[in-house]
Amino acid sequence: MAQKQLHILQDSTPGITSAVLLSSDGFEIATLENDKGKASRLAAMGSSLAAISSAIAKEAGISECSRMIVESEEGVVAVMKVPNSSPPLALAVVANDASKLGQLIWGAKKCCAALSESSTAAS
Repeated sequence: MAQKQLHILQDSTPGITSAVLLSSDGFEIATLENDKGKASRLAAMGSSLAAISSAIAKEAGISECSRMIVESEEGVVAVMKVPNSSPPLALAVVANDASKLGQLIWGAKKCCAALSESSTAAS
């Protein structure tokens, strides 16, 4: 199911080059990445970014951070928590400069919602 949702995200969102569903401890659950080493590194770094964003939000006295975005001239990396997932999961998405940030966030949120629904239905 998770693999299917990642493919739906990629097919419906221009510019996505990679996506990994990851556990809070940095392990890959599902991926679009063919290079398993790259997928593992993205999962580990995505987990670290999620933890850093939560720490920054806590230090700033704001509510829990739901996503973190790293943007450059060549593209975007977005890490977004999957709501109500147990164990906690996150989605890391890499997109090239052909992507539009708003579409990327909307597509990733929709994917996370579908992943959340499928994880609660499986429980």
